Amino acid sequence: MNQCPHGPDHLDCKLTCKYNHFEVGDLRIDSWELKCLDCGLRKTIAFRSDDEVVEASPEVCPFCRFCPAGPGKNVCL
Repeated sequence: MNQCPHGPDHLDCKLTCKYNHFEVGDLRIDSWELKCLDCGLRKTIAFRSDDEVVEASPEVCPFCRFCPAGPGKNVCL
């Protein structure tokens, strides 16, 4: 990862969230990626329908809590 021009706390990073949704048979996967457009900081979280029950809704961004605009969309620009 590149050194962040905004410092190690990433407070001024230009962050985007991207949502993806996949279905294969009975399996459903909702994944989220948080990414900085400047330094490349990247975090991902995925929710699988065959995992144990999760308290959070897989269709709401776990990073910023906004609802998705649709699969493969950057929702927090």
